[in-house]
This record gives sequence, structure tokens and C-alpha cells, in this order.
Amino acid sequence: MTSEVELEEIRSLLLNLIKKVDGLNDLVEERLIGSEEPTQKDVAAIKEYEAAKKNGKLTLVFFEDLAKRI
Repeated sequence: MTSEVELEEIRSLLLNLIKKVDGLNDLVEERLIGSEEPTQKDVAAIKEYEAAKKNGKLTLVFFEDLAKRI
């Protein structure tokens, strides 16, 4: 059985890993995704997404629930 100290150490390591992955995601987005200007189609899709988000037309669906529907 895993002790409380070991569990806390694992938790700490996972939190540090999450921070590093988030940093890498930001770097990838900044360096790769942000390096090209968006197309008119991209801009239109972003505006459509933002409008749907603002109007509350977007809903969160858990993957498990989505898999059950298929």
C-alpha cells in the first residue's frame, strides 16, 4: 500500500508535469500555430465559435457520454 508521503510526492510530481506540459503547449502555439496569418475561413470559424460561446450555445460533453451515443 502506498503511504501518504508517497502519494503527496506523486501528486507534487504530477502537478509539476502539468505545469511543464502547459508551458510546452503555449510554446508550440506561439511558435508554430501563431506563425501564419489565419485565412478568411479561419477567421469566420473563430467568430462563429466566439458568438456561440457568448450566446451559451456551446455545451460541455464528456467523452464517455459521447462514446455512449455512438
